[in-house]
Amino acid sequence: MSLFERLDELAAQGEPAALLTIVRKDGSTPRDVGDKMIVTSDDEYGTIGGGTVEHLAVQDARSVLAGADDPGIRTYELERGGNTGMVCGGEMDVFIDRVRGQARLYIAGGGHISAELAPLAERLGYAVTVVDDREAYADPAQFPSDTDVMHGDYGDVLGDLPMGTETAVAVATRSGTFDQEAVAAALDGDAGYVGLVASETKADHVLDSLAESGYARRDLSRVRTPVGLDLGGSGPAAVALSILSEITMDRHDATGKRATRLNLDKLVVVRGGGDLGSGVVYRLKQAGFPVIVTEVQQPTVVRRAVAFGSALYENEVTVEGVTGRAATDIDEALALLADDVVPVLVDPEATVADELDATVLVDAIMAKGTFDTGTRRGDADVVVGMGPGFEADEDVDAVVETDRGHELGRVFYEGTASEYDGEPGERRGYTHERVLRAPTDGEWTPTVAIGDSVTAGDVVGRVDGLPVETEIDGLVRGLVHTGLSVSEGTKLGDVDPRGKSVDPTKISDKALCLGGGVLEAALRLR
Repeated sequence: MSLFERLDELAAQGEPAALLTIVRKDGSTPRDVGDKMIVTSDDEYGTIGGGTVEHLAVQDARSVLAGADDPGIRTYELERGGNTGMVCGGEMDVFIDRVRGQARLYIAGGGHISAELAPLAERLGYAVTVVDDREAYADPAQFPSDTDVMHGDYGDVLGDLPMGTETAVAVATRSGTFDQEAVAAALDGDAGYVGLVASETKADHVLDSLAESGYARRDLSRVRTPVGLDLGGSGPAAVALSILSEITMDRHDATGKRATRLNLDKLVVVRGGGDLGSGVVYRLKQAGFPVIVTEVQQPTVVRRAVAFGSALYENEVTVEGVTGRAATDIDEALALLADDVVPVLVDPEATVADELDATVLVDAIMAKGTFDTGTRRGDADVVVGMGPGFEADEDVDAVVETDRGHELGRVFYEGTASEYDGEPGERRGYTHERVLRAPTDGEWTPTVAIGDSVTAGDVVGRVDGLPVETEIDGLVRGLVHTGLSVSEGTKLGDVDPRGKSVDPTKISDKALCLGGGVLEAALRLR
């Protein structure tokens, strides 16, 4: 039997194999360009030279078969100091390709779902076999001519059929007892996919019964139930499509995600681009959510090195690898999202959430309950409030605790966060002393920069000509933007007494913690 005949035989049996071909040689090698061999998970056919070089190539081939490595060219050096330890004096390149076996679909049960699933699967290249223990349902006339239809007990018939990683078994019988027999046969045969069409109650009964009969929960976790992808629709044809979609997704190790360049199904709008809101944006962006930030025309951004709101002053800002950029309108915002950039819009009321039908709206204005921000439950599918001023399950869906302490970042799905006590966070015994505030109304002009070290009594800037002094030694961690019109008492910046041990370009632990809370709520409620 030739190698290609062997390869065809393996494919027909549904067994994947690796085909190894020498595509280049240089110097002395045991075989020539074009020589081939076949490797399966537990066998080999032909040779590309024997010895260490073949042993290494076989190992590489099995890594490709297992999905641990990609197909491609491997170079083997047959000389002293080379990667084979051989001393032939040459070198050869071997192309390792994965040849998939025939995709098979066994359907247990010849009812309405089977009648829709069989022809659909055959159009996609699956070899289909239908099994039913009732003669009336094991009727070849009900299925395409290429479908094998077998009459007999589910466990016996399926147990005699060849199975492997290229085999999918869809179980849709009329009874939990027969479901159990079919699922057991599929697990025993190491089928690549096992799906059970059943209600939650029926599925629990089948799996619990199999567990009681000795099947490990680890193996039972492979059973897909509820079966299929959530595609919507109803009726046998829709169920068949969802099952085959899942089978095909698993066979190709795909994600099932939309392949569109821009997917707004998970759009999050964050009201407020300060440092805490930006920690939320960062967490959500890293988790794969597209995020738009909305702000007022001139936001008071203190820790502007880690605040996406700064983009409204600087056009673009990058916070720990995530770029935010000012957008003039929704169309520009969508273009930025498509380029994997966080758009920052002047949109104080966050009307973009309604216009783009956002999935999640996060109020990160940090008003601390001092005024009504206008955020309401129903503004998006999921509405999350940060800190005091919101009541979960009433005006928002969830509230994230912002007060430092044991509850920081905790998500409340009923009730409120703790009330704001007016105390800034404590650092080395300092609270209010850390904060720089405007002594009068006027225009702010700083004389230091974020990251500078200062000493108590230093002038860090002026408001309408009046000096602003720091009360403590430390590192300037935040300053609002130059030229901002401020009112008396406005927070202008803060000084961290920990000094150079603090990196003002890194998102704070508090902001990341709050981001984790919002991410929890978004994933749980959407």
